[in-house]
Amino acid sequence: MTGELLSQAEIDQLVAAIQSGQVPVEATAPSPEHSVRPYDFRRPDRFSKDQLRTVSILHGAFARMAGMALSVHLRFPVNVAVRSVEQLSYEEFVRSIPTPTVIVLFRLEPLEGRALLELGGTFALAVVDRLLGGPGKADGLARPLTELERGLVERLMQRLLPLLHDAWQSVADVRPVLVGMETNPQFAHIAGPTDVVLLVHFQVETPQQAYRMNLCLPYLLLQPILSLLSATTLFRAPSRASQAEALRHAVEEATVPVQVRLGRARVTLGDLVALAPHDVIQLDRPAHAPLDVLVEGAVVFRGRPGRVGRRLAVEILSREDAARDA
Repeated sequence: MTGELLSQAEIDQLVAAIQSGQVPVEATAPSPEHSVRPYDFRRPDRFSKDQLRTVSILHGAFARMAGMALSVHLRFPVNVAVRSVEQLSYEEFVRSIPTPTVIVLFRLEPLEGRALLELGGTFALAVVDRLLGGPGKADGLARPLTELERGLVERLMQRLLPLLHDAWQSVADVRPVLVGMETNPQFAHIAGPTDVVLLVHFQVETPQQAYRMNLCLPYLLLQPILSLLSATTLFRAPSRASQAEALRHAVEEATVPVQVRLGRARVTLGDLVALAPHDVIQLDRPAHAPLDVLVEGAVVFRGRPGRVGRRLAVEILSREDAARDA
């Protein structure tokens, strides 16, 4: 054989030698750089790993703030944590949701489009049970909410959705605005069936049991700010301010008992036993003196009694510390 190319006669001789076994054939292993990686064209990857990691960190902060807000609002400890962040088609997400459920639709202004927060029917019923004085446990299967229960859940969402703004403010200034609620995922149209969405799974733990919560963000909604979803943008400013603001909101929503004290009197046991209707007890306070306004049993304000409509009321005149300084 001469040169690099074989003549037809030389090719025929080589084939004949291989077929007769005169020339051994060595098996070659496939090159590792040519290995096949499966790819599903129905689920294209629109979000990079760095963007998924950034979204997980953002909503980790949201989860902590939501846990504090729920603990204050429901008056028992609630822990919220991010379990996973994934991208999938909207049709797959809808098929994974049980019916009935509770879906909260909202906008992220100024972005175009809508997102949703899916609470799960049992979690919503547990919240309603706690707000109505129960232990905060959902007994039985999920069911559609009544109008009263729906109003309670909407009021709770008015407290939770602003926390998304606090969690996202280090990346983008988005303002959640409540749009409505649905119980059937087929009626919650925020994306096309094949559109890619970002799904954040939360686990909500209460003293009674654990529940799930899902946040669904369409790719088209986040597309204008995708370039900001990076670790560089996330850590360019401290995030403690947002957490401090959320803590301030949570503390401001706490309820405390307030009492108004007219005055005091000391009577003998005999006089106390002899009291009858229309008897008068003289107090130690002048008639026109300000009243004590107590918070958690301590005098905090001075006030003047009055009436608002058909209810008794008290007008705050001064703080106790200011009155003491004067």
